[in-house]
Amino acid sequence: MKEKPQAPAYGFGARTTKILSTMAGRSKSPQTAANRAMSNTVSNTVNQSDMQLHHAKLMECTNIDTVGVELAHADASLPRAFTVMGPHGEPIPDSHWGRGRAESDFGAKTIRVWARGRKTKKSEGAKQRLLYIEGSPAYHYQGHNVVSSNDLTMLTHEMVKAVHETHPLNLHRDLRLLLARGRYAEVTRLDVAVLVRVPDGMSKAALVNAVALANVMAGGNMSLYANEATYGDPSSQMQAWKLYDKFLELLRTGKFELPDSAAKEALTDLCNRTLRLEFVYRKKFFQNHAFFKGRPAYPAHLTPDVIAWMVMESLNRLHLKGRVHRRYGMDELMSIPLPYRSTFAHWQNRLEVRQFLESDAEFKKHQRYLRGRLGINIEDEPPSVIVEPVELYDILHPRNFVPAPDVVKTNPTVFHQACMKAAVRHQMDKMGRNSVGVGMAPIPVQFVDDDERV
Repeated sequence: MKEKPQAPAYGFGARTTKILSTMAGRSKSPQTAANRAMSNTVSNTVNQSDMQLHHAKLMECTNIDTVGVELAHADASLPRAFTVMGPHGEPIPDSHWGRGRAESDFGAKTIRVWARGRKTKKSEGAKQRLLYIEGSPAYHYQGHNVVSSNDLTMLTHEMVKAVHETHPLNLHRDLRLLLARGRYAEVTRLDVAVLVRVPDGMSKAALVNAVALANVMAGGNMSLYANEATYGDPSSQMQAWKLYDKFLELLRTGKFELPDSAAKEALTDLCNRTLRLEFVYRKKFFQNHAFFKGRPAYPAHLTPDVIAWMVMESLNRLHLKGRVHRRYGMDELMSIPLPYRSTFAHWQNRLEVRQFLESDAEFKKHQRYLRGRLGINIEDEPPSVIVEPVELYDILHPRNFVPAPDVVKTNPTVFHQACMKAAVRHQMDKMGRNSVGVGMAPIPVQFVDDDERV
């Protein structure tokens, strides 16, 4: 009986376009919803237990970097960038655009905020003011964005809080409560990063160039900074991705200035042995995706579980039909028993092997063993790079992603976390309420006085 071929690993050949839309059923059991999504879409192409493992690994390894949100019914004290003037030289009311930046404790200004009016229909009444906030809350609070939390509700709340400290916001109390629950602030951009382990014996530059070449051969839209970074779909207004050496970026910009500690050593080691694979999701992605279509994407919708599904879906879109070659690393060398290990290492480093062996008989013995074990002939000229092909999808795969070390996650100075239950309770206490009871239904909004702010 012919053996059934093994299903390919998830993310590199599985049909996943409807996973998120299937999960919209909102089952009482998240595990049941995920199982139903998998069984409806990839049951014939992938092992479901593997998918569960890969999804769990992604939830552990995802880091949220840049976040962009749009706040309706909000305004802030921002410096005016420009004002629209009327036909007689007078400024048109509520026509100015204000711009500002939130400043962190260490002087960084990575969070931008701007406000402008939005044209409305006649039935909607007066023109609305919209507040836009975009930046990296992780870098604002941590001083780096190598790793960060995957709790979008918390990061969005903290980002708005940071803006309020620099540019006070006018925001109704009910909206503050919705913000703490992740039911306010429509997401317009989301950057999700994972750290990819570089195999022993392979350089970061070789891996970056190989991924770029695979996308060129597949006809993908991409750009390449040789040996440093490659960008896929860089001009897309829906979603894009990039693979780059974070350590080179930090060295070039001089941004990695943390006090000497075990956490700094762990972060430095993490940057040294990984590449950063980052996916960028924009507002049009959420508007056109089946899971979000017809409603705004709020942080409460983008849970770590859903973000992991989004990353798995994006991995499936990558063009990874290619190989990259590498030298035998320490792990492979240690797997070769002595004395053949030394002979192979000498040959790999282009040394004259015969000079290290006592006799021709011993040379022939080593030659037979290495030819039978590894398929190489130590009499041949060694290639400049040992031909040990590694499939790209084996490298850019969830099982090869690296989570943040515990020594970093437990250090609040380099890994920012905040308790959202306490934030919700704080807002409820100010409102004099004992239960939340606020859903997605529209609520009447009135602006507050200047002395009552977030």
